[in-house]
Amino acid sequence: MNIMSRRLRKKQKRMKSAHLCDELIVEIFTRLPSKSLLRFRSLSKSCYSCIGSPDFIRMHTSQSQQKLLIRHRAHKENKEGELEEFYTLHPQDQLSLSYKHGYNNITPVQFPSTYSNIIGSYNGLVCLFDYDEKSIILWNPSIRRKLTLPDCPRTCYSEVEIGFGFDPVIDDYKIVCMPVSNGKKAGRFFVYALKTNIWRRIASHTPLFSSVITKPCLFNGVLYWLGHYDLTRTYYLLTFDLSTHVFGSIALPFKTVLSVAPTPIQGSIPSLANFANQIWLMKDASWSAFLNFKKDQVMAHLSSVLQLSTSDDLVFYSFCNGFQVYNLKIGEFSRLVNFNGASFVFDVIQCLESLQLLGMGTACEGNKLIFS
Repeated sequence: MNIMSRRLRKKQKRMKSAHLCDELIVEIFTRLPSKSLLRFRSLSKSCYSCIGSPDFIRMHTSQSQQKLLIRHRAHKENKEGELEEFYTLHPQDQLSLSYKHGYNNITPVQFPSTYSNIIGSYNGLVCLFDYDEKSIILWNPSIRRKLTLPDCPRTCYSEVEIGFGFDPVIDDYKIVCMPVSNGKKAGRFFVYALKTNIWRRIASHTPLFSSVITKPCLFNGVLYWLGHYDLTRTYYLLTFDLSTHVFGSIALPFKTVLSVAPTPIQGSIPSLANFANQIWLMKDASWSAFLNFKKDQVMAHLSSVLQLSTSDDLVFYSFCNGFQVYNLKIGEFSRLVNFNGASFVFDVIQCLESLQLLGMGTACEGNKLIFS
């Protein structure tokens, strides 16, 4: 009996040790880059199953760091007027602020769609609208996979605004299509959910608006647009809750024409700027001026702002100065440099490294580019 008991205890220890080993491996895997995990899927059936599981992808996403995706445009050699696009991925503490060190050890990769608009980005998924194909695409630059969505029913894409975000209640990615202008008519509003791959019409009451002026931004499961209503000559934030599918509106602290798209800064709901080049934040249902620029600091009106997650630095875009990084501590601007003399920075977004879309869609066909 004693011998049997000892054998049983040894077996239980081995099983416990193996279980702990598996947990440790999973913990290590969640901290690895996406490219490494794609290679490790071929180690065994268990690794393949583990890395591709929704639970692991969710754990890996929560451990990943935000990167900065810089989109570049360049004129094709010997082809007048034709453009090619490529992108580079950067750790947020290694921005391209000098020609000498800006793109060292950074490999440019062809952008998946030359004539497209970036709608938004969340958890490593980038939502694109392709003007050539007239289609909406979800794209993961970390693993270079993309998924073309089914067409939104009874919708002409030239007459709608598109928003992309994440519903934290059901753990799903959603896209909303709404009319460019609402006025007195009730337009058709549709929401797409990635898990079901289906568009559904929604009947939520919508605040009256004449136009939506900016791209949407996502904060805590809610999309925000800058809206304008001609009859009252007012601007406000148009909101859409991705969980309840309910629209709303938020009054703004000033009546001057706005120039910058809403964006979250320092854990508050979207900030805005007016023509005085002030950044405003809303906390606890009240607005306050967060940042005031001197007249000689900003030579043109700002049109977008992005806060880096690894620092307090802000990335601004203005039509005259392009993309610049503003350091809040020293109060100075530094310009993002171009990849080379033939290209220019076209767009900048934050993009989390993740395995989203693994096993879905198709592989991107673009090859890595080599510049002399």
